[in-house]
Amino acid sequence: MILINKYEPIISIDDAFLQCVQEQMELYKIYEFIDLPDHIRNIEKVNSAILRNYYANALDNNLLEIKTVKYLVNKNVRASNMPERAVEQYQKAEQFIEEQLHENLSIGFLYQLQKILIEDLYRNSSEINLFSNQSARIPEKLSMESEIELESLFDFLNSDTEFHPIVQSWILHFRMMSLPLFSECKSKFAVLMQLFWLRKHKMDMNGLMGLAHEIYINKLPYDQIINNAIQGEENSLNEQITFGLQLQQVQLGRLKDLFRNYFRQQVDFEKLNPRQKNIMNYVFERGYKLKEIDDSILNKRQKLIMYIIQHRGFISTKELVNEFDCNRKTIQRDFQMLLDLGLVKSIGAGAGLRYCINLHEKGNPLLEKYQADFVLENSLEATATIEEL
Repeated sequence: MILINKYEPIISIDDAFLQCVQEQMELYKIYEFIDLPDHIRNIEKVNSAILRNYYANALDNNLLEIKTVKYLVNKNVRASNMPERAVEQYQKAEQFIEEQLHENLSIGFLYQLQKILIEDLYRNSSEINLFSNQSARIPEKLSMESEIELESLFDFLNSDTEFHPIVQSWILHFRMMSLPLFSECKSKFAVLMQLFWLRKHKMDMNGLMGLAHEIYINKLPYDQIINNAIQGEENSLNEQITFGLQLQQVQLGRLKDLFRNYFRQQVDFEKLNPRQKNIMNYVFERGYKLKEIDDSILNKRQKLIMYIIQHRGFISTKELVNEFDCNRKTIQRDFQMLLDLGLVKSIGAGAGLRYCINLHEKGNPLLEKYQADFVLENSLEATATIEEL
């Protein structure tokens, strides 16, 4: 039986865990900072649901063309065979967990997923009739040992306050994969239960996380880790969570690339000169920090000025006078303050004077706590890049 204190002595993943959580929290802030239009956000949520569905089914060796999965998820076509029906049922399972986010993990929750993924799949299939070899599946029951193990696991997760939800989600995933469950869809249960747990704790990147993709790509080492757990090897849980966090970081990297592409479209990145591209890359990595600056340091107009500079690259006093419809001296005072704080730098002189982001900020004590690690770790590299340009 799983005991609440069973995990503590064998989990030693502090560095991997902290790095993963830090990357995920930073990516949330980047996602909000780039401020994608609602229709783009909705498109990407649908795309993520399609990919989750495709790879969750692929883990069960149900390989369909991605285009077919897309049509089924978007309801452009109706399912005509069992593999396509499985896609529909997986979509219903995701809808079900969305409706249950207020509930705790339980055996009853698991049986509801079983009904959607297995029983309803066969019961509602037109392929099952008097003249076919297919037959509706009799509802399976978990063994008493599995039920006891799962109840203990669910009790632990529902009450645990020591581990982060990301770590808890991988404990849940791998424990389910190492237990005898039902005769079908074990990986789907593990993936869906993990998605439920991440979504319940708002750790699924606003519906964009798709870990089944990373599992499928890394299927061989994943299967080996599962086998090690089934055979009861020592420290297997630590190995599982470390592996899971690595998969999660790869997924975060894919999402970051997606956000970067959208941000570059917003700023017409390909039309910029090398210096401007360097600035925009910097803005993408640390622009969200501006929103964290206290109002006692920058007022709202000064924050807006920084926001405009970050999205345009360069700006002049005259342009901002027109933008805010205010006195030129007011804007000049704002720029002087931003210069004194080291947030911007001036380029050119006279009529050609422009302001841009200061890529190598230096230690103003008021702003140090808002500086990203990216700035602190790469200030020399950024300086060298600018000099080369």
